[in-house]
Amino acid sequence: MDRRTFLKTVAQATAVATMADTARIAGPAEAAAPDRLTLAAVGDCILTRRVTEIQDPDFLALVELLHGVDCAWGNCELVLADPAKVYPAPKGGDPHAITDPWAADEFRALGFRLMGNANNHSMDFGDRGLVSTLENLDRVGIAHAGTGVDLAQAARPGLYDSPSGRVSDVNCASTFPPYFPAGPAHPYVLGRPGLNALHADYSVQLDREAFARLKEMNAKMEELQGLREFDALVESPEKPQEDRANFDETALRRGDRLDLLVEGRKPDVERITQAVRTARHGSRVVIASIHAHEARKALEQPDLFLPPFAHACIDAGADLFLGTGPHVLRGIEIYKGKPIFYSLGNFLFQFETTRSIPAEALASYGLDSRSLDPIAYAEKIGYRKQKRFWQSVVPRLTWEGDRLIAIDLHPITLGFGLPVDRRGTPHLAHGEEATQILTGLAGLSKTYGTTIAIEGEVGRVRLG
Repeated sequence: MDRRTFLKTVAQATAVATMADTARIAGPAEAAAPDRLTLAAVGDCILTRRVTEIQDPDFLALVELLHGVDCAWGNCELVLADPAKVYPAPKGGDPHAITDPWAADEFRALGFRLMGNANNHSMDFGDRGLVSTLENLDRVGIAHAGTGVDLAQAARPGLYDSPSGRVSDVNCASTFPPYFPAGPAHPYVLGRPGLNALHADYSVQLDREAFARLKEMNAKMEELQGLREFDALVESPEKPQEDRANFDETALRRGDRLDLLVEGRKPDVERITQAVRTARHGSRVVIASIHAHEARKALEQPDLFLPPFAHACIDAGADLFLGTGPHVLRGIEIYKGKPIFYSLGNFLFQFETTRSIPAEALASYGLDSRSLDPIAYAEKIGYRKQKRFWQSVVPRLTWEGDRLIAIDLHPITLGFGLPVDRRGTPHLAHGEEATQILTGLAGLSKTYGTTIAIEGEVGRVRLG
C-alpha cells in the first residue's frame, strides 16, 4: 500500500468510526473502540495565499493526514489582522508577517484545532494586532496558547477537547524583541499584552587569566564612571561570586577555555513548568512547545539551554515537546519514553508574497517602497537559495491509553525551486526526495540515540 492510499484509508477509517459512534447512540450497545488518540504536528505556518482551492493529490493527501487525527497542532507565525486597522505599528514590525483574518479560516479548513502563537512576530503590529489574532483564532474554533493580554493569559495552557480526550499546549518563545514579553497584572496596574517568554541568558566563559583581566578592567571603568559611589548605598542580599563577573553589559564566567554558555532564566522555567503541571491534571495529552531560533554552531543544532528546558517540561508532565523557529529540521530525542522534536522546520512558508500595505504605514516603519518588494525581500533573506528550508516532516503520533505506541514521520516538500506563487505550500514528498529527508533526520536524531527506520516513504521512530 503506497503512502497516499494509506492516508486516505486513515481518513476513511476515522469517518467510519465517527458514523459508528453515532449509530451506537441510537442502536444496541456494541464493543467499545480501543482507547486511542492520534495527533499530528507541523512547524512554522506563514500563510499569505489561500490554499483551500488547491487540487494537487499530494497536497490533498497531506490535508487528509491532518483531518485523519484527533488533533492537529501547528505554530501560527502570523498576525491575523486587517493591516489598515492596526497601523501605525511598532517600529520594526515585519510587513511580511501579517495576513488578513481569512487565514484563520484557512487554518481551520486545513485541519488545525490547536496552535501555538508565541514567536518573534506575535507583537509586530502591537496590542491591536495581537488581540485581532486571538479573536480570529477564537472565531474559527482553533484553541491557542502562548500570548495574551497579560502574562497570566499568555502563560496558561491552550485546551482542545478532541473526540478522544483533551489535548493541551503550554506554548512559549525564546526568540523575541525586548518589548514582546507579556507583563503580569497587579491590583493597581494592568498587565502588558505579549507572549509567554523564556529568556535565554548568555555568558562568556573565559580562562582564569582573561577572566581576571576583564574583571579588573570592568572595575576600573566603573570607578571612572562614578558607579562605585552607589556601592555604599545599596545593600545586596547576595554575596559576590568569585567565578562570575561582568564586563560592560556582558556576563562573564571563569572556566578553562573560551566558550559561550546559555541557560533558561529560572523564573521563566518555573512558570512554564508549573503551567505544564496544571495542564497535566486535566488533560489526556499535554504538549509543551517553544519557538526558538537559537542554535549551537549550525541551525540544525539547538542551543545549550533547549535540551534541559525540554527535559524539565517532560519531567513536569508533558507527553511531548515541540520546537519551531529555525526554519529547518532538527533531531528527535526520546526522553523517558517521551518524544522531543527540537524543530519541525516549516509547513507553510509563503513569506515571499504579501498583501497590499497602506502607504501611510511606510513612515511608521521607516521603509520605502523597495523595502516591501517581495522579490527584493526574498533575495535579501536568502531562504530560496537552500533546499533545507523547503523540506520537513509531519509526525503522526498514536497513544493507546496513556502509552505512546507509534510515531510515523511523513516527509513533505515546500517546492524548492518552484515559482514564487507555488513555493511555500506543502506537499507529500516522494521517491528520492522523501528518502533524503528521512535519512537526514535520522542522522540528526542519532546524536540523541534515536533510531528512525525508513519504510518506503515513511519514517518510524523506535520507541523501545
